[in-house]
Amino acid sequence: MRLKLRNVLKIKNADIEIGGLTVLTGENDSGKSTVGKILFSILKAANNARQIDKMKTISLLKSELGTLKKMFHQTDPVHILDDIPTLSFNLIEGITFAEDLRKILETEAEKIGFSSRMIAMMRTRLLRIEQSVLKLDNPEVAVGEEFQAIARSEFMEPLNSYGSENSEILFHDDTTDADGSDIEIRINQGKVDEVRLSGTSSLEDITYIESPLYLHILNTLRLSSQIPTASLRGMPSYLKKDNIPYHLADMADKIISGSEEIPSLFGQGIFGVSCSKQLEEIKSVIGGEFILNNKTKQLSFTQKGHVVPPISVASGIKSFGVLQRLIETDSISTFKMLIWDEPEIHLHPEWQIVFCRIIIELVANGIPIVVSSHSPYFVQALRYFASAKGIEKDVKYYLAEESDDEMLSNVREVTNDLNRVFSLLAAPLRDIMNVDAVRNSMK
Repeated sequence: MRLKLRNVLKIKNADIEIGGLTVLTGENDSGKSTVGKILFSILKAANNARQIDKMKTISLLKSELGTLKKMFHQTDPVHILDDIPTLSFNLIEGITFAEDLRKILETEAEKIGFSSRMIAMMRTRLLRIEQSVLKLDNPEVAVGEEFQAIARSEFMEPLNSYGSENSEILFHDDTTDADGSDIEIRINQGKVDEVRLSGTSSLEDITYIESPLYLHILNTLRLSSQIPTASLRGMPSYLKKDNIPYHLADMADKIISGSEEIPSLFGQGIFGVSCSKQLEEIKSVIGGEFILNNKTKQLSFTQKGHVVPPISVASGIKSFGVLQRLIETDSISTFKMLIWDEPEIHLHPEWQIVFCRIIIELVANGIPIVVSSHSPYFVQALRYFASAKGIEKDVKYYLAEESDDEMLSNVREVTNDLNRVFSLLAAPLRDIMNVDAVRNSMK
């Protein structure tokens, strides 16, 4: 699998191989997080769009058509609206075309003498009907709308790079068949201009983790996204609030919506891979486990018989807790990618090493993972355990570097030149190592 970016926010060019473990390195503000969030946004958009099914569309059509029927029945009934269920089905199946329906109703409205406001209301509902049918007939439209909404939630600014009007994003999955699958999105002046789709990706879902510090407000996060998460699709629109990034709500939804029957089943490996060893290692490291109350949707940390609310749990323990819950709820698997942005931030050195070992073991089990880091020690730990596990061929390293003459970064593969990474990221420590020299300079 590959992700290619051109003129996307901080990134001027990127060509990144994905599939095993992909390690994105670089200094602060080099664009590492941009890459991860774009990958999350494009795959989430494609997978969310797949979930638009005929039953949900029929339900929406029935509601809109029912309102139109009431509007006309106040004066003179229109026979095409007599049988709403059949009309809804015919619109879905292409037996009746939305454009023809619009022409009929506009003609009838003119005969009846609808007011300007009534005509505007009618056209708005007809437009919703046309758009709903179009999404089923044209998945590119659905993907484009989902991507636009998710990207707005994640970045809150146009995606084109500074000084550029056009951006390109391409995700290619060669793990499906001989031809593979492609999701290509072109952006003009910050808006989706063109979407091209071919084939279907092998990836069913993707999770982006930015911070484990929100475990005490998971339900609030889940209900605060403008874009409904999986468990909230079909809920009233008042739940859609544009005030948090979508990846936070998605993470919360996965951590607290999974069935508690899943952990034991997953441990037995019925999903094709067993992560029971990693689960036990996580629980051993943190000296307990996170448990969900299915009734209250509250998470708690249980340690030696004591129940501790997440707000009182150390951030390092929360990091392992997030990983525990993602494994238990089958939110990461061979077909469900994990992106973790700078996990070392909340882990002390010893736990960084343990975390890296578990990540490598998950990759060895076939779980695709993308990790960004600005720590040379974290990168070295991943490198060490990949070698010890015999999966070095499945790990690719990339460095995001800002150009000297502009604010944009290029992302280049450095798998065979990791000294370049270590030299760049360790430079600040070298600058402060010689304490004797600074003491002498003070004399």
